[in-house]
Amino acid sequence: LLGVFVIALHVRTATLQPPSPAVASPPAAGTAGRPTPAIKDRPSAQPEHIEDTLVWLPKQLDRTAIERLAMQEPRLVGLLIVLAGTFAAIMLIGLYLSLRDLKRRRLSELWRFTAPPLPAWSLGELGRIICLCVMVIALIPFVQLAVAAYQMAWKPDRNFWIAVSMLGLDGFIILTILAFANHKGRSAIETFGFVGDRPNRSIRTSVRGYVAAFPWLVLLLVAIVEVVRLTGWKPPEEPIAQLIFQEGRPLVLAMTMVLACVIGPIAEELLFRGVLYAAVRKRTSWVIAMLVSGALFALIHTNPLGFIPIMGLGCLLAYLYERTGSLAGPLLVHIVHNTLLMSLAMTVRQLMVQHSALAGQ
Repeated sequence: LLGVFVIALHVRTATLQPPSPAVASPPAAGTAGRPTPAIKDRPSAQPEHIEDTLVWLPKQLDRTAIERLAMQEPRLVGLLIVLAGTFAAIMLIGLYLSLRDLKRRRLSELWRFTAPPLPAWSLGELGRIICLCVMVIALIPFVQLAVAAYQMAWKPDRNFWIAVSMLGLDGFIILTILAFANHKGRSAIETFGFVGDRPNRSIRTSVRGYVAAFPWLVLLLVAIVEVVRLTGWKPPEEPIAQLIFQEGRPLVLAMTMVLACVIGPIAEELLFRGVLYAAVRKRTSWVIAMLVSGALFALIHTNPLGFIPIMGLGCLLAYLYERTGSLAGPLLVHIVHNTLLMSLAMTVRQLMVQHSALAGQ
């Protein structure tokens, strides 16, 4: 029914014809030859465009600017130092753990999976979930048209719609997958391994695995950034980055934080690890299933620069799900990872905004 409704809307939109231009009436007597007065101050029907450039981002920060920022915004600078120290600590601990395991020749133990079998998801169930999501995406433009038609005084801009649409889509994905899981003979909590001691064991294993893999993901990203810098290629900006660095309204920023740190990770873990990985794993090896789920996970982030590191993170999360049989650990790792990155991005953003304000004084 949803598919029929979406198709009908698109067909109806395609068949609508714009009204034919009115035939100009002859000028009234005594007005021939007079110029037609121009219409001034006509309101534009198009919403204002959001700037594509980071106008407040300085080209460089000299020592004087950093000292002024430290004096004017000590809390922000302190928070930045804490975050940088956290990332440095994770990298050092991760290097220690990975090198210690390599020295003890314990790498072979990483590929011994002792967790219970994952729940059986079919490709048909995966296909139905994807079709429902695609149809909801196809409905979003009509929601925008309805808002524009019935709320003429309120015109949400592009950034607002990005945040609302992504929140709505991720919420729909969560509810849909939970509904499918509840019809598999057991509850969704049991299906995704949130019972007994499995969540605790999954969290312990996942945190250790994430810390051990984190420095290598960072080094991989640094190497890719350096190659891109040498080649001079400018990758397109990810939508979530636009919301962070081009938006100043508290409501939109708050929705972005909730999306990136809570709703997004839950939806992505349920879809890419809980359903996609399990469905592909049922018919192939765990290696192929990890690569497929990791590649698709990276693809939906529309970030060419970070594709390989994001794919690596996706493969790691799938591995942790396979090893522990519970989504508790991968979900917690995903939330912590996104929260750390978002906290760092928002802190840097606010510091740059303050720097721009100080420079204009």
